[in-house]
Amino acid sequence: MPKRFTATEKWMDPWFCGLCAFDKLFWFYLLDNCNHAGIWQVNWPLVKFYIQGYKFDANKFKDRIIAISDDKWFIPKFIEFQYGNLKPENRAHASVLSILKKEGAYEVLDRGLQGPMDMDKDMDKDMDKDMDKAKDKDKIPKDKVKNIYIIEFEQFWKQYPKKVGKDKALESWNKKKPNLEHCLKTLAWQKESEQWNKDKGQFIPMPTTWINQGRWNDEQPIVDNRGDFSKPIKGKYSGTAEVF
Repeated sequence: MPKRFTATEKWMDPWFCGLCAFDKLFWFYLLDNCNHAGIWQVNWPLVKFYIQGYKFDANKFKDRIIAISDDKWFIPKFIEFQYGNLKPENRAHASVLSILKKEGAYEVLDRGLQGPMDMDKDMDKDMDKDMDKAKDKDKIPKDKVKNIYIIEFEQFWKQYPKKVGKDKALESWNKKKPNLEHCLKTLAWQKESEQWNKDKGQFIPMPTTWINQGRWNDEQPIVDNRGDFSKPIKGKYSGTAEVF
């Protein structure tokens, strides 16, 4: 089986975060099942075998997938991420170039899709160097730390139901530096809670208040057989609830 690079930062990509679980799984399926030139032989029966009940929505993938024929799709960013600039003198690259030209996909890359990706890779390399030099996050250059937390804050803001005082909330986020994953998990159940939904959400705290009070550490109440909401789930973020 071929081994391929994967981008761990995709979990912070607004586009990827906006996909439902089925679409995320389909995207992984494409990246794993396209050939080494980023071309996928369309096979819906196999997709539906692995992802039962999946309904494809082309609008969610936009320019990330290009149909080069009725039965073949091309993933442009696959090339840029896996290889960077394709060089004919490189044997592996030459094979990819040959396939792209044969399938009519080379024109897509030739229209300048490589440029932005190369810039992103250079930025990533600079960040990696800074990370290697720093012993902890506090020693990373301030402008790059700020970029990290702005990206994370935008993910939080997208999910927070009461969008008031964004600038103040961002300031609090940068000071508190909360764990984004914990925040999103806590928000998921808080948005479904009776308190937040009662009287059209008037009990939803201001986002700045939520951050300053460390509300991502709230424990989720559970219902036991008597309908008692007083017993919290064991552990701050996950765990198995006892039902008496």
